Amino acid sequence: MSARLARVPQSPAYHRLARRPIGSLFSSPGWLAVLTSTYGFEISASMACEADNIEAAILYSRISDLRGERIVSLPFSDYCDPLVDNAQTWRELVQPILDFGLPVTLRCLRSLEPLADERFSVVGQGLWHGIDLTRPEEEIWAALPSPARQNVRKAQRSGVVIRETRAIDDIRTFHRLHCHVRKSKYRLLAQPLAFFENLHAAFAADDSMTLLLAEVAGEPVAGILFLEWCGTLYYKFNASTDQAFRPNDLLLWEGIRLGRQHGLEWLDLGFSDVGQPGLVRYKRKYATEERLITVLRWWPQGYLDRCGEEAGRTLGRITHLLTDPAVPDAITRAAGDELYRFFC
Repeated sequence: MSARLARVPQSPAYHRLARRPIGSLFSSPGWLAVLTSTYGFEISASMACEADNIEAAILYSRISDLRGERIVSLPFSDYCDPLVDNAQTWRELVQPILDFGLPVTLRCLRSLEPLADERFSVVGQGLWHGIDLTRPEEEIWAALPSPARQNVRKAQRSGVVIRETRAIDDIRTFHRLHCHVRKSKYRLLAQPLAFFENLHAAFAADDSMTLLLAEVAGEPVAGILFLEWCGTLYYKFNASTDQAFRPNDLLLWEGIRLGRQHGLEWLDLGFSDVGQPGLVRYKRKYATEERLITVLRWWPQGYLDRCGEEAGRTLGRITHLLTDPAVPDAITRAAGDELYRFFC
């Protein structure tokens, strides 16, 4: 088998490959479609094909913008493991990507082959947490630390109501909440509303998207947006503006129950920056497994892009200005619509 570079085919052959254990939501056809429709990224793959089957693939997007040219696998994804199962296939498929002569960035959770490739350097790490949903609900509840159970009960006693929804208007409400939290807590811009609307179009029709909203007296104070793929429930976005009633613990507990009701095996809690210890503690209360997500980068020999580096620093300064508390939320949201695509 030889490597072939092409756009990722929307075909039964790719669907079969994407459902292998090394795959994830972030290599699923729906996720790739959302990245393309929102940002115009062309998602390609270096593939090993035999007859009508795709035996292995490395997904990537070649990006050219004000930050320069680069290759990312994949933009705005918690991780995206190469869909390969041995070192020889990895080297055969990655070489045509390296031949572009551009910086290449990967985020790997389960794949070992890239980590063993001496040409790539570790440039960052994050934590991944997962929850085993195959246990009985009573066993999951009993295994939670006492503070988590107390917070769930406190929220229930305080009148927090969890509402399950897939309505597009509720998705838009959650997006406003999400943008406000990103701005006020982290001084960061949020993904554009179009991204959430495209997620809805790709996943809601077959109930693979669920929004759990925590409401007090009918007003949303927190929410978690979940996506489903191949037996796993993905905790993709969270936002909370009220900690007095501890809505986040109740939301995650109801997310666990949702996953079990849908017959799923895992709840994927996604990427956590080690610089966010509060988020890590929150996930560790529920997780049954913790792993590293490793960010790898390959640099062409002698490669230097001073303009791209300066553009990155300028974007950081602009973000700090646009997330100042004095800036109206509507302006910050509009800035995210225009600028977020450059952060990949």
